[in-house]
Formats: sequence, structure tokens, C-alpha cells
Amino acid sequence: MRILSFLLLSFLLLAPSAVAQESASAKWVDVSGEGWVYYNLAENRVASEQEAGFGAWDVAFQGTTVKFNGPSQLLSMAFDQVHIVPNEGYAQEEDGTSQLPTDAESRWFDYDFNTHVISARPARTAVFKGRDGRWGKLNITDYYKVVFGAAPIPRQLSFRWMIAAQDSPMFH
Repeated sequence: MRILSFLLLSFLLLAPSAVAQESASAKWVDVSGEGWVYYNLAENRVASEQEAGFGAWDVAFQGTTVKFNGPSQLLSMAFDQVHIVPNEGYAQEEDGTSQLPTDAESRWFDYDFNTHVISARPARTAVFKGRDGRWGKLNITDYYKVVFGAAPIPRQLSFRWMIAAQDSPMFH
């Protein structure tokens, strides 16, 4: 019985982390250049051009445009309110990628024509299927890098995300 208990405990402790739910955030990813900035969520870092060329990225940014390496949709819900993946409504291009909407009504940000300030909408969360087949959700929290005593620097994205457990359409 002790051997069985030991084996069960060992399995639980050594089980691969890929089956667990993951969450993280990124702060001030520089998207000020002209090209796409590809991001690898699993490693919480910007992917190199070579990695991006081989599809080793999850989300990419070009200014205010956001695309995913798989199907996605933008929900009118706060990040913490998204608990289950919708069954339908996903966009996907022929190359397998998808872009979030950019029209004024449904995009992830607000734009103030008087001040020219871009503000992230807290009640906009992207739901996507990652390149590894797992479901995820992502919320852009800021478009500016703000450092005490300095003017805000635009096109410096901060965002948070959560990847569901393997074979699960639910976030806890």
C-alpha cells in the first residue's frame, strides 16, 4: 500500500505543467516599430524573427492591431468575468491566424479625438485557441508606459493572459 501511495504522490508531483492552468502578465512590450511584434506566451517573451517565421508565437501586435496564431474573438466582458470559452463566433484567416476587430464599436481600445489618447477598455477580453490547442484569454491593460516624472510613452503595451488546462474550455 505504501508503494502505491508513493507512486500516486510521485505522479501528482511530477505531472507535466502543460496540463495545469497558467496565467501571467507582460508589462511595456514595445510595439512602436513598423512591423509586427510576435509574443510567445508560454515563455512570456517577445519571439525572435526566426521563431516567428516558424510559427513559435501566440499573439502579435502592430500598434493597436492584435492578431493570434489561431482562431480568436473579442468578448465584451472583463477578464475576470470570462470563465468559459464560447462555442462559436471565432474569426480565422486561411493561414490559421486571426485578428481582433478594429472598428470603433468593438475594438479593444477607445480613442479620444480631442486628446489623441488611446485607452484600453477593461471590459474587452480576447478568447483564443493557441498553437498548442489550448484555450486562452488575454486582456490589454495599457497602451502607455508611465514612469513617475516622465511623459507617458505610447505603443508600450501591457497585458495579462490565462491559458486553460489541457483539453479544458474553462478558466478558474
